[in-house]
Amino acid sequence: MFAPVHRPARPQALLFAKQERTERTERKRKRDEDEDEDVSSSSDDSLQLKLSPPPEASAAKGKSKIYQHAVNKKDPYHIAGLSREDDLPPAPFPHAPIKLVKNLPSTDEELATLNPPLHVPKPAVQDHTSSLKRRHIENLTALLHVCMLRGNWDRASRAWGLLLRTEMGGRGMDVRTEGRWGIGAELLMRRRDVSQDSRDYHESVEGDVSFTDEGFKLARQYYERLILQYPSTPSTRHNVNAQVFYPALFNIWIYSVQHRSKQRRHQITAAPEPENSPTDPEPSNPELDPTEAEAAGIRVSRKQELHEAVSIARRMDELMVSPPYDSSPELLRLRGMIGLWLADLYVFQASSHRTSPEGSRDHDFEDRSERLEAQFSGEQAERERRKGLEMLGKARRAGVEFTGSIKDLFKGKHGDDV
Repeated sequence: MFAPVHRPARPQALLFAKQERTERTERKRKRDEDEDEDVSSSSDDSLQLKLSPPPEASAAKGKSKIYQHAVNKKDPYHIAGLSREDDLPPAPFPHAPIKLVKNLPSTDEELATLNPPLHVPKPAVQDHTSSLKRRHIENLTALLHVCMLRGNWDRASRAWGLLLRTEMGGRGMDVRTEGRWGIGAELLMRRRDVSQDSRDYHESVEGDVSFTDEGFKLARQYYERLILQYPSTPSTRHNVNAQVFYPALFNIWIYSVQHRSKQRRHQITAAPEPENSPTDPEPSNPELDPTEAEAAGIRVSRKQELHEAVSIARRMDELMVSPPYDSSPELLRLRGMIGLWLADLYVFQASSHRTSPEGSRDHDFEDRSERLEAQFSGEQAERERRKGLEMLGKARRAGVEFTGSIKDLFKGKHGDDV
């Protein structure tokens, strides 16, 4: 039913198995040699270990073979693709592959990539476009300062506008650098009011170019925008921030109030006396002589100045409640000077209520309202003087130096309380 199965004898089976293993080993060896030849022929010349042929072999071209040393496949240099004549790569080789060394960014570039950037690198000098633009900015800056020195404020304002619109490397001009922020306020204060006569614009109390009320208003708004744009934070404490702009804001505010008051008093004292017409021999107001009218106008001017100074003091008190403004030496000095200024204005206000229209002292205080107002002005003058000396004392302890007149105030009646 079944065909017979031929089974070789045991010695013959062992011989067949040995021959099969030998053939299999030979086939594997040939296959490995073919693969090694393919890899060695396609690899780069720098990764091969070739030896120059002997002189007699190179003389007979095409007639003899080029002799090479045998390559050890297990050599670590060969496995890594290196030559023994080359230096070993740096760490972490051989525990990790060789890393290509890239150009590391400089410190300025790393600081510029932060958010917010801590440093703005300067453009490359070899950049022709940026070099021309830098020269353009330098020319505009020189033109700006020349116009300001010559008093040509309209042309200086146009140069300033061009500087603000100029970009360098995609970035606009930073007004905080090199003190440019003060130039903007100076130009705004000198801006001519369109509704104002050009003749009146060029005349002032001292005969120099006068400032306009509109210019003071624009300068104050300019500083207010800078304060909002560059606030005082721990990360910006080393840069120009609101701690620098607030003293400038209050300085210009104080100057504008005093300038307007001085102009009003100058207009009162320089006003010509009214002349009576020939048909009217009697004066228009015989009860009010020119001297009394001038004194009344000065009192009104001082009262308005006092009202504006109180607004400045309130704004500073609100600001100096919290740090870092409560310990700012410049703000402490300004608040102390404002306190002394208010004390003088209150003293003038109290003395004006103690003088009758005829110019004699009225110690009975017939008018009760004037007596109460004079008493209130005296108390306010004393309180502002004490507060001013207290602020000046804090500023002195913070390192601010004062002149001899301020030093004499500390030796007065309230000097021990500072």
